[in-house]
Amino acid sequence: MIINREVLLNALRTVKPGLSTKEIIQQAMHVMFMGEYVATFNDVISVLCPFKTDFKCSVNGEEFYKILEGIKEDEVEVDVDKDHIVVNSVKTKAGFSTLVGEQEKVDVMVEKLLEITSKPKFFRSLPKDFIKGMSLCMYNADKDMTKGINRCVAVRENEVFSTDSLRISRYIMDNKVRDELLINGRDVFDLVKYDVVRYGLSSGWVHFQTDDGVIFNCKTMKGEYPYKRVSIWCKVPEPKIEMPPELQDAMRNAAVLATGEVDISKQVEVTIKKNTIICKSEKERGWMVKEIDCSYKGKELTFKINPIFFAQVLESATSLSLTQGGEYPDKAYLSNENFTHIIALPTPDR
Repeated sequence: MIINREVLLNALRTVKPGLSTKEIIQQAMHVMFMGEYVATFNDVISVLCPFKTDFKCSVNGEEFYKILEGIKEDEVEVDVDKDHIVVNSVKTKAGFSTLVGEQEKVDVMVEKLLEITSKPKFFRSLPKDFIKGMSLCMYNADKDMTKGINRCVAVRENEVFSTDSLRISRYIMDNKVRDELLINGRDVFDLVKYDVVRYGLSSGWVHFQTDDGVIFNCKTMKGEYPYKRVSIWCKVPEPKIEMPPELQDAMRNAAVLATGEVDISKQVEVTIKKNTIICKSEKERGWMVKEIDCSYKGKELTFKINPIFFAQVLESATSLSLTQGGEYPDKAYLSNENFTHIIALPTPDR
């Protein structure tokens, strides 16, 4: 069949988060053409994108994408010939070995997810700012594999929470979600790439859908989330200090030289003292120190934070307030009307 190359590439990019990077199950590294959808499944995330074909098979996703990306013609012919999928353009011909049928049963699992999400009235509406709340809270889900439920971003009614041992984030959405959602923070980093507007639950899974019919499925976590404990800390104290607009640009610059192999793990050191904010970032190949004037008059404080997250927060949450000298630990609050981010501050004599 003749396929627009860019449309096919967009579909492959859409389902990429469901590809496995480790060859544990061969088909988990494959893109599956299902007739009505192109799909991926890696046992934790499955993504289905509407895409019609007159064939069904699966093919290594990374290899298939790279060859298509290198073709310059607008249209390609794609067909299945026995155990190969063949791509033809005016100047390129390539063949890829395929898995046809149910050789590793992954396609059966994807079909089951599609069957579940196709039931009438399965999906329910999400608040319009659901993705915004998830994006702001996802950085603070604990990265330690031993921390259990603290590794998730939790959604209950109109609130989104995340916490690790040093930080808490809470976002208040404009409407309520009927069900509790406990999603591994690692998976939320993929979820927020999609403009999801609906969700549904099945046993061990949460399913999201976009207006374009893309379905993002991911496994849910089990446990009792500490809502009461984290909520206690979310009352923002007075007075509040406005952060200077230049701080947002400083965080974006700092991210370039911040320690951390991937965006989620990057860290910069921020020191706030009388009339000055100092941002420090460094890695093996370089370092940066940036000073910014501010109106702060209180006790000097230092904390580490992800610069990408901090820059995102500063788009709206520009107020800083502190609790010091009372109940340990001292805490810094970044807040606006809907969002609160709390950082426990190190105390030198403890």
